[in-house]
Amino acid sequence: MCLFAGGPLPAADREDFADMLQRADAVKSVDPAEFARLIDQLQAQPDALSGQQREHLQYLHAWRLVYTGEYAAAIPMLESLADQASDPTLQFRASVTATNVQVLATRYEGAFLQLNKLLNKLPEVTDKDARLQGMSVAADLYVLVGEYDLGIHYAEQVVKENARGRGVCRGEQIRLDTLCKTKRIKADAPAIPAAIDACLQQGESLAANGIRMTHARLLLREHRIDEAISLLERHYGEMEQTRYPRGVSEWESLLAQAYQQRGAGVNAQRMALRAVEHSVKDQFTQPLVGAYRVLFEESEKQGDIGSAIGYLKKSAAADKAYLDDVTARQLAYERVKSNTLTTKSQLEALNQENKLLQLQRELDGKAAETSRLYIALLLLVLVFIALWAYRTKRSQLHFMKLSQEDSLTGIANRPRFIQLAETVLEAARKSQQQASVVLCDLDHFKAINDRFGHAAGDHVLRQAVIACQGHLRVSDIFGRVGGEEFGIVLPGCGLEDAKQRAERLRVALSAIEPQYDGVRCSVSGSFGVTSTEESGYELRQLLAHADAALYRAKAAGRDRVMPYDGETVDAERPDPIDDELRNVGHA
Repeated sequence: MCLFAGGPLPAADREDFADMLQRADAVKSVDPAEFARLIDQLQAQPDALSGQQREHLQYLHAWRLVYTGEYAAAIPMLESLADQASDPTLQFRASVTATNVQVLATRYEGAFLQLNKLLNKLPEVTDKDARLQGMSVAADLYVLVGEYDLGIHYAEQVVKENARGRGVCRGEQIRLDTLCKTKRIKADAPAIPAAIDACLQQGESLAANGIRMTHARLLLREHRIDEAISLLERHYGEMEQTRYPRGVSEWESLLAQAYQQRGAGVNAQRMALRAVEHSVKDQFTQPLVGAYRVLFEESEKQGDIGSAIGYLKKSAAADKAYLDDVTARQLAYERVKSNTLTTKSQLEALNQENKLLQLQRELDGKAAETSRLYIALLLLVLVFIALWAYRTKRSQLHFMKLSQEDSLTGIANRPRFIQLAETVLEAARKSQQQASVVLCDLDHFKAINDRFGHAAGDHVLRQAVIACQGHLRVSDIFGRVGGEEFGIVLPGCGLEDAKQRAERLRVALSAIEPQYDGVRCSVSGSFGVTSTEESGYELRQLLAHADAALYRAKAAGRDRVMPYDGETVDAERPDPIDDELRNVGHA
């Protein structure tokens, strides 16, 4: 009562505080209300705590900030503990949690660098809870970048060690989610209810509900919609009680999609709005994209075109941001992986050089034969260094190419497209020649991904690029500026010529009809066209006008070419590559 009334707390010895800290640590993911109460009580009298107890309290406070989505505030606290905590186990736990939070805050390169350090330290860690935490985060991160076998390996290690009986729950949650992502499990697999029971026995309701979401996705994949809805509705209250925004938003988005599939539009809209409301600020995830998609489609069915267009814009923006995030974390992982291999090679080279120098000293006092051996060894070192330098240069050139090229289609990526487009437009401005910009967006591309899978979507993107390249000149600039959106700069072309060329591209797209696993995927594209005569030579303005024309083409029924008509660009419509343009200087 004193705590809630703001009065002084009763005195407690350090042993009592130690029990409270251990209790808070044990219930942090099981009983959020009790956890918050204990943290508030401990923070009310920090001077009564020992140095190690204050460090432990700081760790739990940072964990609480992470749980509520306040990542920016949590990361410095965790990094400070990882560097300076007096307890090695707490140092390791803080490092693991900081790694996980860096992923949530989209600081992927730092997360993967920290992961390598944690895995190197893991064999020295004896605390079972800390080992469970470290291996769980490793499993999560590997799954995040598509290294599914590695993720399952670490998840199985978590199950095998089963620290304090919690390993089966946490490890199975990751393993089942990974098997669902890779389509290697069915909804009726007996491992699913067994894992849920293991979590409930430990009081881990958050993990149990995570497995239930995996189960619901499997049911929806198998078109068992009523079962999925029943499961999600039955445990919705439990998920809300966790007060974990990211999990609640994901649950509501999944339930909204299930309602929509059953035809319950009102319920679908209600849940989708809740999913948007509970999503973490500035976090773009698949559930958020799905929620906006439900709101768009339901508004469109009701004839509320204004709302439908608004939700379509938000869905497209969230989808692009999510795809950018997927690309960023994959590139960060590959970059860290490459740098790690390079560092290992350098260390191996130094070790070899040290061995050779030691051998040189041993042979220094010998006669002519020793001198000949010394020369041979020196040459070997030089050859080895030359080979290492050659391999390093090749790696640098390879990654430079990767940084300028879209890995899926082989054409220019967004930064490279902007750089080339700026150069071409500046040359056109100086010579007072016309140039045109075309934006193309594949119609209903999400439906292809949803129906046939992302592998089929990737195949369609590659075929679309091949079809377009057959109608482009060597001097034309062609790049992928979004998930299914492409940009083209046509030097020397006026608006009418550009419209004709865009029409040929549209016909070429409609004609490809690619097949994937024996299934034909129809393809069409919508095009927006503008020229320097209409929009000036500034790339930002050209792209904005072309995007406005593209939007008109979409609104007019898709699969058509629309020129810019001089109308004001909708300020709410997102510029597809606005972020890159902010960082590009103008000549």
